[in-house]
Amino acid sequence: MTTIPTEFDPAHIEAKSPPEALMYKDDMAKEPMKSALENNPEIYFVPPQRGSEWGKWEFKPGSYYDTTTSSKHPYWKDKGLPSPTKDISQLRSDLVKWGYCIIENAIAADQVEEMRKRVLEQAEGERRARIAQKTPSGQNINCCINKGRCFEGLIEQDPSFVQGGPLIEQLMTEALGADWICTSLIAAISLKGGVPQALHQDQTDSAEALKPTLVNTLTALSHIDQNNGGTLLIPGSHDVLSKAMRERRPVGKLPPAINLEAPAGSITLTDGRILHGTGINHTDQPRIVMLNSMQTNWKRQQENWMLSVRPEVLERASQKLLQRIGFQATTGSQTNEGHGFGARGLIGERAGALRDFRLAADRGEYLRVGELGPNSSQQDLQAPFTLRKVVADARSGGESAPLGIGGDHEIGG
Repeated sequence: MTTIPTEFDPAHIEAKSPPEALMYKDDMAKEPMKSALENNPEIYFVPPQRGSEWGKWEFKPGSYYDTTTSSKHPYWKDKGLPSPTKDISQLRSDLVKWGYCIIENAIAADQVEEMRKRVLEQAEGERRARIAQKTPSGQNINCCINKGRCFEGLIEQDPSFVQGGPLIEQLMTEALGADWICTSLIAAISLKGGVPQALHQDQTDSAEALKPTLVNTLTALSHIDQNNGGTLLIPGSHDVLSKAMRERRPVGKLPPAINLEAPAGSITLTDGRILHGTGINHTDQPRIVMLNSMQTNWKRQQENWMLSVRPEVLERASQKLLQRIGFQATTGSQTNEGHGFGARGLIGERAGALRDFRLAADRGEYLRVGELGPNSSQQDLQAPFTLRKVVADARSGGESAPLGIGGDHEIGG
């Protein structure tokens, strides 16, 4: 038996790895939230634990959630914070300066009603099935792509469901670059007396970045304000926190939080770096917001669409919807048995298309390439691998197969 060198022994490696010897040590690793909480104790909040404490908490006057909308807030009311508009120039300015913008009438009234009805029906159904996700503020409905055609349209920003879709897509492309994808679609229902959410950033990577790698869309299916749990946010905090990270200094005193005010049918875009959280619903009516987050295509998605999307949804999905949920590979993400190397994640790009792999797996017909060698039988070598069919389909569409998959190659010595 070969003796393993001492240098590969776990105990030796641990002994040679004290904190001061580690690579890429960073005293900013816990920033920007560490100093933000230390210097702004009023935004510190520990939600109740599941079990006997669930739903129990103490309202503390003066805390970040004890606030109001921008038009009523004494600190913010004269500072020109975003208000609903369809003017793309103003929306650009608001998103860059304040970290959020509000798109007026992005969804028509009839579509708001259709989505709202579907959300409430689904919420009741999941409660009856005893699979509902209870949250401190109410209830979430996850993976909405499977739960109504209107939600497929929301992910696509299809104008027949989202009349402001083309404008939203333009802003997303400017913020995230071409070929951005959707990370999840969740219906968030806030109920009376729910617990406020701790202020946080959704973009936890690249906190020092000059631009977002994630942008949230908050589709208001109810009018939202300080009364029913309008999203809490600190305007401009995206810029304050990212500058502190770039300058390698702590975050100082932050301005106060506000409740977002947005009419039903509006869609609010928020920079992934902005401090935000769910507010408190003081009313008897549910507050419903669709949370549809978009991100650069190299980031891992929150929802594992590859597993969770129902087969019938994949079968009917448009090329745009497939790209949005990550079924278009790029060289850096989601390649499948080599298929996708060289692809750019474009809508309808067959050299990176992944749907056929998943559908073959659903049918129990996905044949993966396993061990092969010079002594493999002709039956093994000529097996109907799914990869073979997918690559052939890409070629038949006039696109070259990624990195030459499918040819005869001699490897020189």
